[in-house]
Amino acid sequence: MRIRPTKIILLILLAFSSSYTVAESPEKLLGKPYTYASVSKYIQNLKNDKPVESFLPYLRILKLDYLKSGVSMEFNTDIVLSKISLFDSGYSYQKYVEEMPFDVTWGMNIDQVQDKTGGLDFVSDNKYVRRMSTDDFQMDFYFENSRLYHIRILATLKTLQNYPNEIMAATGIRLIPDGKKIDGNILDGQGSMTWGDGLAVYKGEWTYGVPHGKGQYVDSFGNKYEGDFKLGFFWGQGKFYSKYNKYSYSGSFAMSKKHGEGRIGYSNKTTYQGGWQQDKMEGQGTYSISNRYSYTGRMVNNTFNGRGILKTPDGVIDGYFKNGKPHGKCTQSSADGAQSITGKFINGKKNGTFDVSILGNKSTITYKDDIEIKQGPIDGSLIDK
Repeated sequence: MRIRPTKIILLILLAFSSSYTVAESPEKLLGKPYTYASVSKYIQNLKNDKPVESFLPYLRILKLDYLKSGVSMEFNTDIVLSKISLFDSGYSYQKYVEEMPFDVTWGMNIDQVQDKTGGLDFVSDNKYVRRMSTDDFQMDFYFENSRLYHIRILATLKTLQNYPNEIMAATGIRLIPDGKKIDGNILDGQGSMTWGDGLAVYKGEWTYGVPHGKGQYVDSFGNKYEGDFKLGFFWGQGKFYSKYNKYSYSGSFAMSKKHGEGRIGYSNKTTYQGGWQQDKMEGQGTYSISNRYSYTGRMVNNTFNGRGILKTPDGVIDGYFKNGKPHGKCTQSSADGAQSITGKFINGKKNGTFDVSILGNKSTITYKDDIEIKQGPIDGSLIDK
């Protein structure tokens, strides 16, 4: 007895193996760009706290203060995390409650912190601070009434130079103000600039001499963007159209990459609505082809990875996926719902004993690499002659 298999179309753009991101201690995030997976995960965990943003032009630093979460993050000119500060409370911050370096806790005394860190040095100009220095970071512990209330972690130059490939992957189009002014105020106001004799044009708001605020970008390759800019990047909410790649995208950007929630639509009626990370489909989403094939569930690195539901004209697979294929416990059902089979898939193939239901009648079938090797009892009258 065979159940007609649901056709599985591998909607794979990049077939890379990927793993889920786990939370990291703050000092391990230093040197990594804003859109790096572990940094993004850390920020997402901050109570949905919208930061207070400030740009320190004389230091070329972007500062994000998450007041409700008790943390301040500073990014350098490459938008790489260079400094992170944690607060027990005070300075307008609420208590930081996420993972702490070396498992220290607020209110510990100096001896208790030293037991956790393996030793601390005195700071000559501040008797209330003890310092831990490594090749990767400098970590200052602040004490008040002999109790820990503040931690400041600074990346070393070595750490800031440690991830060149990751920084390159995180960085999209960036408008540097070295083009030719067209009109307006390109320091702090509304203005326009062109690059390469019209190869690219920006029109919109400027702050500190860079595109920052609302604006529009067009280039000779047929790319168009309209929306939020930050420090020369597409950053915030915006709409992007690519004439060459024949798609339009509307949603969230960071560092000129699709990052956050958004929708992409291609001229061939392929669409995706859901989470993004550095231009890749990541998180929960729905991928559809011509309204006939769809997958709703977890995406990792542009592929189906995790819990999801795949629908085709022939039926449905509801279960777990790995690199675009059913992998783990799944239920495969016919389009009319009359037949279903439940069991373990390995890389898209049925393996092991499956529970079968045909018009409410139950049986079992054992498979090895999609080949039926043993069948349990079933009402023979229901089998096609």
